[in-house]
Amino acid sequence: MKKRRKSGRVTLSDVARKAGVSPITVSRALRSPDMVSKDVVRRVERVVGELGYVPDPAARALASQRTDVIGVIIPSVTNNVFSDVMRGIYRCVEETNYRVQLGNSRYSQKEEEKLLQTFASQRPAALMVSGIDQSHEARLLLENVSCPVVQIMETGPDPVDMMVGFSHRAAAKAAAEHLIAQGYERIGFIGARMDPRTARRLEGYRDALRAAGRHDEGLVRT
Repeated sequence: MKKRRKSGRVTLSDVARKAGVSPITVSRALRSPDMVSKDVVRRVERVVGELGYVPDPAARALASQRTDVIGVIIPSVTNNVFSDVMRGIYRCVEETNYRVQLGNSRYSQKEEEKLLQTFASQRPAALMVSGIDQSHEARLLLENVSCPVVQIMETGPDPVDMMVGFSHRAAAKAAAEHLIAQGYERIGFIGARMDPRTARRLEGYRDALRAAGRHDEGLVRT
């Protein structure tokens, strides 16, 4: 699934115009906040968040300049699912000139935003992020970063750029329907961590059990 990318990049001047200050003041507020008033710093930071501005340390370089780094953000390094995903990514890039830079958001949207700020400022060749549940601020960052973006592990109706994955709700519904077709009467659900993907799997399970008249919330453990 792919959607046409936005063409414009949010600039320092865009931030300055909306914040009602000069570009040099924005630069100082971001790089040396002690040089400007706290009120201006707060105003600039608010506008940066609203516009999804990514500070560009290579602003004087050619706009097309990029590193050979692919930034990857996953929510866990201990979950075997994500370990398998990373093995696949490393296997695909090992014979190329690209290198992987890994970030662990630890299921925190704020941490994901910070990692995206860091990765985007380094002009990566591409960014890969897990899932489709990015915060509004993270979504703006991804829409304005000047590289391809791939959301992995899931698909949805509104990709930032590209998606590779599947519908967790539809997959859980199909699994439950298979068990129902096999004649099982009491089908339970166990969710170890109720992140958004697990929540959608639970909804798919409920869809199938309710349609079959066998839903029992007492068989759900989360």
